[in-house]
Amino acid sequence: MRALVLTLLLTLLPAAVPAQTNDTSNPIVARIADLVAAYNAGDLQAIGAIYHPEAALFPPGEPAILGRDAIVQHYADAIAAGARDVQFVTLDIRPSEIMAVATGETVVQVGETGFVTRYMHVWEVVGDQLLLTRDMYHLLATQ
Repeated sequence: MRALVLTLLLTLLPAAVPAQTNDTSNPIVARIADLVAAYNAGDLQAIGAIYHPEAALFPPGEPAILGRDAIVQHYADAIAAGARDVQFVTLDIRPSEIMAVATGETVVQVGETGFVTRYMHVWEVVGDQLLLTRDMYHLLATQ
């Protein structure tokens, strides 16, 4: 199955994805869409399934959050604090034989305020899965 995922990465991902896409025929964009859908549904189990067990999340102004369970707790805390209605757009994907780096932007609502962030994800083929191993974001603006 790893060969199938690797083949998908190499055949479906051009050297770079055109700016501003949410085309889920791309396996990386599809996984990001899965993450956003899970977040918007408050489905912590589905969020956890997207991350590698030893993943790291680097939120702005906070220490690194290490491991799937701690990352899921971070999302649980954000959802409990009222973060909702996440939207995303992928700006760029750079694939290699076993991994890909994706950048994009999200908007998340907290109360009446929209927070615009930029993210960088490192995705790796692990067994027969495409898992998020490194996740970093920073705040661009509020709206």
